[in-house]
Amino acid sequence: MSEGDPGPIDAGGGGSFWTSLPALLTAAAVLLGAVVSAVVALRNDNSSASAGQTTTTTTGPRASEYFVAVTRPAGRVYFESGTMFVKASKPAQPMLALAERADALKDVGIKASTEWISGAKDYGVGFVCRYANAGNYYLLAVLSGGRYHIVRYRKGRPVSLTGGIQKSAAIDDDANDVEARCVGNDPVILTLAVDGRDVASARDRDGIKEGNVGLRLGTSESVVTCAFRHFELKSL
Repeated sequence: MSEGDPGPIDAGGGGSFWTSLPALLTAAAVLLGAVVSAVVALRNDNSSASAGQTTTTTTGPRASEYFVAVTRPAGRVYFESGTMFVKASKPAQPMLALAERADALKDVGIKASTEWISGAKDYGVGFVCRYANAGNYYLLAVLSGGRYHIVRYRKGRPVSLTGGIQKSAAIDDDANDVEARCVGNDPVILTLAVDGRDVASARDRDGIKEGNVGLRLGTSESVVTCAFRHFELKSL
């Protein structure tokens, strides 16, 4: 029989077909089982991938792990879709949000992606460290207009540690990845970085030894709202 020749046709009503039927059914069953197994495996793989994606997007610290929603005369803190928003409602009265921590912190790094959302375009986003009370803490701030400032508050009196408000080309008006670092004791070394680049550093020999951390938003105009994403707090 040459290749491609179908061979003799069974004149007795297809006996060869019925003779081979059990083998065909067995083969079909095996093939069907393989297809079902492949489908189940594919679904499991997809489920595992989905679970992995969910874990990836939800792992790691969020601002909601450190801060709570609150409303005060100066403004409010609220959360939407995992993003923390701070609104300053009164001119020259910054809204301060402190982390919910019972222990005092010393050497820390505070990091977040900040974004202007609405309101006044003349505003400042501040990172607070070693907050002992309302009159004693450090403020490392990024201001609109490409400006920055590092300030020590002692008994409610602000003292600039950068020689006043300064300018940096690294600072954007609307969105920045900001990191503040507070380390040491004598002196306390305060460093402000934007988008991974250090833009300011200051030393304070009359330093505040420990305290809480927080975020501050303020404006000299009417109202301003900013978002804080990817918040990180780490010991240094």
